[in-house]
Amino acid sequence: MKGGLWLVLWFLVAGLETSSAQTAPTPPTPEQPAPALGAHPIRLELGGYIHHVDRGFGNWRGLEAQLWIPTNPRFIPVFLVDSQTRPTGTQQNYGFFSYLNWTNSFYTTQGFSLSPRRNDAAVYSPDQRYDIKAHWKVPPQKNLVLAGGYTYYDLGRQGRGQIFNVGTIYYHEKLVLEGNLFINRNQPGALVSASGSLAAQYGIEGHYWAGIVLSGGRELYHSVSFQPIDINFSSYSARAFYRKWLSRHLGVVVFFDYQDKLQAYRRVGLSSRVFFEF
Repeated sequence: MKGGLWLVLWFLVAGLETSSAQTAPTPPTPEQPAPALGAHPIRLELGGYIHHVDRGFGNWRGLEAQLWIPTNPRFIPVFLVDSQTRPTGTQQNYGFFSYLNWTNSFYTTQGFSLSPRRNDAAVYSPDQRYDIKAHWKVPPQKNLVLAGGYTYYDLGRQGRGQIFNVGTIYYHEKLVLEGNLFINRNQPGALVSASGSLAAQYGIEGHYWAGIVLSGGRELYHSVSFQPIDINFSSYSARAFYRKWLSRHLGVVVFFDYQDKLQAYRRVGLSSRVFFEF
C-alpha cells in the first residue's frame, strides 16, 4: 500500500467551519492515505475560508490553523484551531486529533474538540465532541482497510447525540477510494437519522493530491430554543481539493465547497491554506 503521513481529516475542519448549532457534523473523511510508519516532517498549515449562504444567512468566513507533529512513528498528535464569523457573531473551536499505530495492520484515530460559548447567538459547533475510530488493514496485500468509529457530541441546552460509523478504504497505486455510512442518534427524543459519503483522491505525497468527497443524508433533531419542534432536513454536499508542493518545505492547498440543505439554505465556499514542512 502506498501512502504518506498526511491523512489530513479536512472534513473535521470543514465540520467546524460549517456545522449547525443543533447537530454535530458528519465525522471526517480522509484527504490523504493512512500514515506509514517512519519519520515525517512537522507540518504547519495556516489559512482561511469564506462561504456565501443564501436565504438571508449572509457570508460565513474564518481563519484556521493546524499543527502536525509526526516525530514519533507510533503516536502522531495534531492540534487544530478555527475561528468562524457569521452575521450573528464569532465562535472559536479548539481541537486535538491523533494517530495511534498499534501494529503494522491496526491503527486508531481519536480526538476531541471544544467550542466555548461567548454569545448564545453565535453557536456553530458542539460544545464538546469526542471521536474514536479503529482501522484494520486486511492481509495479505493490506490495500483494503475496514473501519468502525464512534462519536459523542454535547450541544448544551440543545441536547446531545452519538454517531456510529462503518467504512472502508481501498488503495490502488496512486488512487485512494473511501466509503462511509453514519447513523446519528440525537437527544432529546432519541431521533435516528443516517448519512453517507464517498471519496476519491489521486496523487503522491510530496508532489500533489487531488480529490473529491460527495456526501448526503438526513438531518433530524428536536429543537428546544423557543418551543419544542422536530427539525427534519435532507441535504447533500460536495467538496473538491487540490494540494500542491511548491518546494520541499512549502505548499498550498485549495478547497471548493457546495452544500444544499434542502428547504433550509444553499452554501458555496472557497478556502485555501499554506503549509510549511520542517
